[in-house]
Amino acid sequence: MTEYSHTMLVRGRYLIVALSDEAQFDPAEVTGYAVLSPTGERLRHDPSLEGARNWADRLIEEENAQRGDPPAPARAVKTAKPRR
Repeated sequence: MTEYSHTMLVRGRYLIVALSDEAQFDPAEVTGYAVLSPTGERLRHDPSLEGARNWADRLIEEENAQRGDPPAPARAVKTAKPRR
């Protein structure tokens, strides 16, 4: 079965995507959420958007603390990409 990812948020260098079995995004068909690295690697799967967002925010905070940077703002996006 093919799994599709639908970009929901950009957090710093990371994407938060909704996962579904359908190419067209339908909020009722979301099976979970994932945090993707800048290279597209799935770093974490979470059942909720809030959980994925919190995890990505903690990851960014840790990276910023190591560099001494301020937190990166979040941006919402509306694109869909098939993930196979």
